[in-house]
Amino acid sequence: MNINYTLKRSRKRRKTISLQISDNSEVTICAPHFTPAGEINRFVREKQNWIQRTIQKQISLRTKEKEYTTGELFYYLGESFPLEVFFEENARKGLVFWRDRFYLNSPDAAVDGMSFFVSWYKKKAREHLTQRVDFFSRKLSLQPRQVKITSAGKRWGSCSEDNNLSFSFRLIMAPPEVIDYVVVHELMHIREKSHSSRFWKLIEAVMPEYKIHRHWLKEESGKFIL
Repeated sequence: MNINYTLKRSRKRRKTISLQISDNSEVTICAPHFTPAGEINRFVREKQNWIQRTIQKQISLRTKEKEYTTGELFYYLGESFPLEVFFEENARKGLVFWRDRFYLNSPDAAVDGMSFFVSWYKKKAREHLTQRVDFFSRKLSLQPRQVKITSAGKRWGSCSEDNNLSFSFRLIMAPPEVIDYVVVHELMHIREKSHSSRFWKLIEAVMPEYKIHRHWLKEESGKFIL
């Protein structure tokens, strides 16, 4: 399989070749301006298997949009749980989680399902993340001004210049230890705004296994779709 890619050459201080794969599976190679074409092609060949696996995973995920039907699996705190759809007119419409199963009461789950799940996830994310931020802020003596829950699709968390923390509600689908990593990551930006070597050393001092959680987010988070 030949890899089609867009080449971007940089005149800045870039010293290494890197690659990016967009959400629509377009491959971009970034290289120092005077890098020989043969070296770039060799780099692409070495990365070919990884590129193919990544693109196939993206294609697979794009074909698995939720239909909100009985039996579908939805993630919560790193585990998947089945959905049961029903409609009881005299009962309150919406989503509940009970005994390791989601129950959705709706006359048209295909239309209402996503909004009910988003509302439920946001509520749980606010409860869990507020608690974990409070725990680690006391432990690290780092106090954020505010904690917000957002609908960000790609960014798990952020820390503003004013030390306001924001987290995507989708983070509540990840395992607790991965959520803790993101919380520690954003809290540590109160102390160090950039992703410098000092920043990562600060993270490692608190969470020596942080690279495992960081890798997990990169490899597994694509399945947290709604």
